Amino acid sequence: MQRSSYVAFLAAFALLVGTGVYADTGKASNRSQSALEQSMGEIQWGWTPKQVYRHLKKEIEARYQEPISKTTDAIEEDRLRHKMAEESRQIRDSFFEFDGTASAYDSGYLKGEFTHNNGESLLRVRTKTTQEYFFFINDKLWKRYRAFDASVFEGASFHEFGKALQQRYGKATKRSGALHAGGEPTQWYEWREPHVLAKAVDNNEFYGFYCLILEDPKTVAQLGKLRKNQAADVESTDSLVDMVGDEAEGDQNADIADRITGEIRRHDSVDVDESK
Repeated sequence: MQRSSYVAFLAAFALLVGTGVYADTGKASNRSQSALEQSMGEIQWGWTPKQVYRHLKKEIEARYQEPISKTTDAIEEDRLRHKMAEESRQIRDSFFEFDGTASAYDSGYLKGEFTHNNGESLLRVRTKTTQEYFFFINDKLWKRYRAFDASVFEGASFHEFGKALQQRYGKATKRSGALHAGGEPTQWYEWREPHVLAKAVDNNEFYGFYCLILEDPKTVAQLGKLRKNQAADVESTDSLVDMVGDEAEGDQNADIADRITGEIRRHDSVDVDESK
């Protein structure tokens, strides 16, 4: 990748991973937080699915507040309110409990991130360029799995992806192998801190994306006790978990910087009908 494009990639990527899917409100903490902890935004380990959903719903409503207040067209206002409600509904309806019921998650890229019949569940948030999964055990948040559509970073290798993260989060240890028993061999960068464990994983070869996984160290240390029921194979369904985002639109040969910043603008801002 040319240096000018790589610099633009670093800047744009920092915006994309800086504070999660939705922007942090900037509330002060009682102690100095690491960059990885700050990437959690206001969401905290141990939150219930309802708490996470309410927080995400609040963030969605905040993004729509300005365009709704500015429009003078009743039809446009109704469209915006409908879209705002639909975004919240999709998150609410994504809630899934791993109770032994077969699903696409059992054969997709999340296989190995959860077990059945141990009180585990998830919520999913989708944007044009990412899918983020909030994992719970006994109704307590313990893991965030954020998958980035690799097409957004076309031309950036996993090494460059890892380098961008290390510039923001500090030096990491590079590892390779299988993340889970029976998993595909891959490579990842790993950070270990008192309040957060993190992995940047190369899932490009098998699934077409890079991902960042954040975990609560306290829960990870207790997984052996929390997962009382031994993991059992669940017959997967024929359907596949949706891959990250939609196919890139427009000129496929556009400059990578334009492609990245364009994608960021599309999912960070509200779609307003300016013809009104």
